[in-house]
Parts: sequence; C-alpha cells; structure tokens
Amino acid sequence: MEAAVKNISSLPQKKENKDIKDTVKHIVLPFLPAKTLVRFKSVSKEWENWISSPFLVHEQSYYFKNLSGFFCQHEQGVPTFVSLDQNAYGLPNTSLDFLPEQTNILSSSSGLLLCQGQEENNLYYVCNPATQKWTELPPHSLYHDSPPAIILAFEPSPLNMKPDYHLICAVPLLGQPVVIFEVYSSETQTWTILDSCVLVETGESLSFTGNGYYMKGIAYWETSNRKLLAFEPRGGVHEIISLPNDSNGTLTQIEGELCYISVCATGSKNGYFVRIYSGIKMGLKCKVEVNLDSGFDESVWSYYRVMPCLAGNLVMVLVGRFVYSCRIMIGDWTVEVVGRADIDSADAEDTKYLAYVNSLVHVA
Repeated sequence: MEAAVKNISSLPQKKENKDIKDTVKHIVLPFLPAKTLVRFKSVSKEWENWISSPFLVHEQSYYFKNLSGFFCQHEQGVPTFVSLDQNAYGLPNTSLDFLPEQTNILSSSSGLLLCQGQEENNLYYVCNPATQKWTELPPHSLYHDSPPAIILAFEPSPLNMKPDYHLICAVPLLGQPVVIFEVYSSETQTWTILDSCVLVETGESLSFTGNGYYMKGIAYWETSNRKLLAFEPRGGVHEIISLPNDSNGTLTQIEGELCYISVCATGSKNGYFVRIYSGIKMGLKCKVEVNLDSGFDESVWSYYRVMPCLAGNLVMVLVGRFVYSCRIMIGDWTVEVVGRADIDSADAEDTKYLAYVNSLVHVA
C-alpha cells in the first residue's frame, strides 16, 4: 500500500519533469546557435532526432539571429572565421575547404554564405559553414564584374519551411552609363535578367564598393563616389541616395530603419566618434564619443572601421586587431562598449569581412 502511495505521489513530479523537458525541447532549442545544438544531440536519441528534424532546423533558422562572428579573407587567400564566442559559435571547418575549389567570400545572409570559385569558370557556391552543406549555382547569362556587385538575400519566414533565397547582381554595361540587374532564385534554380535599368548621370561612378546590404526586400550598393544605389527587385524601382562623407562606415538596420554608421578618431588617446545617420536623406541622428582602450601602444591602432552589422542595436568597431562590441541605447542615443575580441590579423585594412549567424539552415 505504501509503495502505491509513493508511486502516486511521484506522478505529478514526473509530469512536471516532462513538461520542463518539452518546454526546453520545443521553446528553448530554436533560440540556440548551431554548435550548441549539435552538442545537445548527445543528450538522448529523442533529442538527436528532434535537432536533426527539418522542423527544428526551420525554427532555429528563423529565431536565432545573433551575430556569431566574421568570415575574413585577405585578397584571394584562404578564408578564416573569427568567432565572437568559440564555445558557442565555433565551426567545424573555418577555411571552407569542403567546397570543391578555393573560393572568394562575397556575401552572407542568415547563416548562408555566398562564395565564388577562383578557377576559370568563376562558379558561384552557396553553403552553410555550420553543416558544411553546399550547392553549385548554374551559370549566369551576363558578365559579372570581378569582384561582382552581388548580394545574397535570405529572409527566413515562419510560414515557409523551404529556405528560398535570391542573388541580386548589379551589372554595369560595358562602355555605357547603364546598370542592369540579374537575379537568381533558389526556388526556380534559374537566373533572370530584369527589365529594369538605372541610367547613370554624367560624372557619376559605376564602380561599386563594400559588401552590399539587403533589408525588407531592397538591395543596397555603395558606389565609389559616396552614393547608394537602392533597388527593389520585385517592383523594379530604384533610388540614388547620397551617403555621408564619412569613411570607414557600414550600412545596418536599427528599429526597422536603414542606417549608416561610421567611426573616426577624436584626436584624444583611445577616443572615437561613432556617428549614426538614418532616413532617405541620411541625416545625422547622433554623434557619440566612446573610449576604446586597447591597453597597448596607440601607434599600433592607426586603422579603424565599423564592421558589417546585422539588424539590431549592436555595432562592432574594429580598431587595429581588436573588435569592440558597442551597444546603442536607442532612447537617449548613447553608445556603451560591452565587449572586445582579438581578431589576430596583421592585414585588417585589406581584409574583407562578412557578418555571420551560426545557423542550421538547409541549403537549397
């Protein structure tokens, strides 16, 4: 009788433990990075099956959006990865040598990475560095510059299990003041030359710089004469926006609005101004002085820039070999330094950086 009472009394506890387990499994796991989830496969066979399922992969690719680190490449050297937390965001292969040839990194979006082969055909590859899965894209019709002004656009949707993405390439016509666009769709696996074009005024530059940026269905490219070409592929609408004269900046999204963030030295030791511009006219939103104290000889840190950003209020500033995490306080528009990571690179000034999210997303 006593044993029966003990068994009955333990039932609520077992139910409670089961509820907690289900809560972690279905609510907590989608918000964790890929590396952590791979480790959690060893918890049980049930967890291994769930983490490997397309349902969890889909949820994680949508909910986990934290900046995990930066892919880096100096000229055409071997790519490397700088993790902001090696335990949480590390990768099994940081040099991308699981791809069939040595590549140049071009664009990154929500866990997917776009690369271009260095061999004669200049093939495009889309891969997930966390899973080492990749796909080779079919040849395009137009001639793409080297490097191409191309953007990988992937916006995970809670309603679409299939990770559909697009490549949007701005193509200046040789010898003509015209830019046209070629778009690849993973859904149809085809390239399409759009009817839309941009006529460039006399004296304007057709040279694109930076990595390009994509948000809310619009692609943005910086030009060498401080202009921003904005293009909406679905409607074929474009706009030319004047950028601030500040160099060492990058495009990002803060509270749903396109922003340009730059950094410059104040002249005082370890002092830097962070400037935030926003709106269609890129007006100055705020200018904040921050202290980025390296603790080393200041002559070493003559180079500085804002790193590629993700949507949100976290800005990464590279000073010498250190990346500083700066949190923007939206209400009073102040900037707080919250962390620092050593990228250990002697060639930071000539290195291409791409922001990366540690995702399990499937490659289509």
